[in-house]
Amino acid sequence: MSRIRTLIIDDERLARRAVRGLLERDPEIEVVGEAGDGEPALALITELHPQLIFLDVQMPNLSGLEMLGQVGESARPEVVFVTAYDQHAVAAFDANAVDYVLKPFSDSRFSAALERAKGRVRGGTSANVEKVVRLFLSQLQAAEAGAIQAPAPAPAPRASEDERLVVKADGELHFIPQQDLRWVEAQGDFVKLHLKDRTLFVRMTMARIEKVLSPAQFVRIHRSTIVNMRCIRRVVHLMERNLGAKLDDGTVLSISDNFRSAVKRFS
Repeated sequence: MSRIRTLIIDDERLARRAVRGLLERDPEIEVVGEAGDGEPALALITELHPQLIFLDVQMPNLSGLEMLGQVGESARPEVVFVTAYDQHAVAAFDANAVDYVLKPFSDSRFSAALERAKGRVRGGTSANVEKVVRLFLSQLQAAEAGAIQAPAPAPAPRASEDERLVVKADGELHFIPQQDLRWVEAQGDFVKLHLKDRTLFVRMTMARIEKVLSPAQFVRIHRSTIVNMRCIRRVVHLMERNLGAKLDDGTVLSISDNFRSAVKRFS
């Protein structure tokens, strides 16, 4: 069986490298090229005839959506969106695209998208890209005008305990085994990842990182705190009837009233 010719389109070099690394693990995939913007991507699609593309939405000169609008129908490959959009855009993509991968992503989330894309390519059915683009634009415009609330996207698969997180911090991509993550702390528009040997600041929300962490290993104990249950040694009483989770290094993290039920998982 011939390998699936695949093109990566993203304006961030590190993001392209991360996607390529994951794709090259799969013997059914042949990465035939990369592009950092929509205009060179158009030329590569014409030249290389990929069957599958992993496509970012926001790029400096010609966006992913604009580029798709210029690809002739006969030349359109299957599309997996790789995007930082997490509200109205994601709901639109999920309606008809092969799949989307929301940055940052876990290995398992990417693998699920890739398997779905391979099935689409092998099955010979084509995603209706024009419909995806039109739906995205209408959803986004209506949402910005306050006319509708976009439907919630389907939940992404949760990562297993041995999966890694792929996050961008300090201008680099970090591949973090989940067991090395001790706890997560909200810091405004960022989260602070407390690892075994260092900390990392990553621009993302608590809700997003909670979705890609293993529910068998991590628990939300406060609106600003997610903790690795393996690091918890006991639950302690704090002042004014408050509870705290004491970690193996002596750190004590507050457990808020709204997350008291989480205590039952490790008490």
